[in-house]
Amino acid sequence: MGKGKRSSGSAIAAVALLLFFTGAATLLIGCAGAPHRGETPSPPAVPAGREPATAAPPFQARPPFALPGLKVPAPSPGRPVRVLLGGAQKDIRIEGDSIRAWNAAGTPVAGEAGRVILSAIGEKIRWGAGKMVDSPIDISSPSGLRVDGKPLVARVRVSARKGELYAVAVVPLEEYVAAVVSREAPPSFRHEALSALAVAVRTYALLSMEKPRDQTHDLVAGVEDQVFEGMDHIDSVFLKAAEATRGEVLSYGGALARAVYHSTCGGKTENAKDAWGKDFSFLRSVTCDDCLESPVRRWDYRMTAEEGKRVARSLGVQVKDDPAIRIASRSSTGRASRIRIISGGVSRDVSAADFRRVAGYARVRSLKMEIARSGDGWKITGEGYGHGVGMCQWGANGMAKRGKTYREILARYYPGTELAGVAH
Repeated sequence: MGKGKRSSGSAIAAVALLLFFTGAATLLIGCAGAPHRGETPSPPAVPAGREPATAAPPFQARPPFALPGLKVPAPSPGRPVRVLLGGAQKDIRIEGDSIRAWNAAGTPVAGEAGRVILSAIGEKIRWGAGKMVDSPIDISSPSGLRVDGKPLVARVRVSARKGELYAVAVVPLEEYVAAVVSREAPPSFRHEALSALAVAVRTYALLSMEKPRDQTHDLVAGVEDQVFEGMDHIDSVFLKAAEATRGEVLSYGGALARAVYHSTCGGKTENAKDAWGKDFSFLRSVTCDDCLESPVRRWDYRMTAEEGKRVARSLGVQVKDDPAIRIASRSSTGRASRIRIISGGVSRDVSAADFRRVAGYARVRSLKMEIARSGDGWKITGEGYGHGVGMCQWGANGMAKRGKTYREILARYYPGTELAGVAH
């Protein structure tokens, strides 16, 4: 990637002012996965320390926003990110001071002080002991909310579907960026590495807002997309990284780039086509010798016989005796692409990515691995952590230690992309 494009004149000044005031507002209320895949707009967060109005107006979707360097308009940075908090639940515990709820039209429908339990009754929501309200509802508290014990932002949308509840946090973009960076990287990382990650997180979020997972939310709060665990304990280093890159995104061909990333590549990143079957010219394998300090540069996992049988069954293999598990094929970077499981004389090849998912991401940390029989189980040894596509975060930190800037880091891991939305 070359240097980020810089614009001049009144247009860039207007962008700078808009980004500045948008950011100032979000600071007052104070923050990746594989390729994803009509949108229902959500209400804005309520500034902390201020009671919401008696009738909270529904969120009005803003038109796409033209950023310098982007030919295709991006979602407005004034539109909050909608983050699904976990999956379907029967009950949700909401805690906060002076909790208030509104329906989709902005009419107050319920209130509580301290704590309330929500339950799904068909397509309706039971508020507390018995009050029934139509789905969805927007819930806020001037001091912030806790959802099932997790501290979040000032506003959450809860929907009921077929007897199950779904909670979606409504988070201002830049706060979301800082919050995700705080969970995706340690505070010991250098500023330039955290800044590179902030750009990737922001780009991924905006692309998800452009192409949401569902009409109710843009992305989920876990490893399927980006880790979001609320607004507590966000160190100043993460806030500074988000602020230093405010409004900056990665573009390719004038559109938002799919800025995926992972913990540790183990020496070489993976091609997107090999990992997910879809080619992106800026997500090609690159050699990385900067992640040597990662604590998961090398790892091993001992899979017991019972665990191996469980994994085999979960992958659709009928286990009749102790199965044989081996790597059947590899990608061009040496990562496992297919796993062969043999049991009762029957052989079946399965996706290595599915094998890793079923075994557990924290156990089989990457597909850059070897599998060997060990006693009545298996010893799996490997290098790196994550899918291996895009930016290697520990590699980014190694580059920062060598004096490289966040622009140089992004250029290495996303070759051919450019910085867009640069207003400074």
